Amino acid sequence: MKVSKCSNCGGSDLYRSVESTPASGRLGPDLLPKLPTGRFRVVVCKTCGLTALFAQSVDTEALGGPAWERLSDNARGPLGLTEA
Repeated sequence: MKVSKCSNCGGSDLYRSVESTPASGRLGPDLLPKLPTGRFRVVVCKTCGLTALFAQSVDTEALGGPAWERLSDNARGPLGLTEA
């Protein structure tokens, strides 16, 4: 994982979680459904607080199939935000 500067403020005082964290919880949605580990590494900018979630390589390699839609194949609009 290569992160050198914050995309929000340009700061370089970034911190990454030592352990991965589950992408699903008791009170929220499963953010990485049907993937091998379903876990994130978290990166936080100490300057502005921007937080980014990075899926593990084993999960990104498993993307595809019926649970995931490739955006470059989706001509319906930007990220599906207009869908109900």
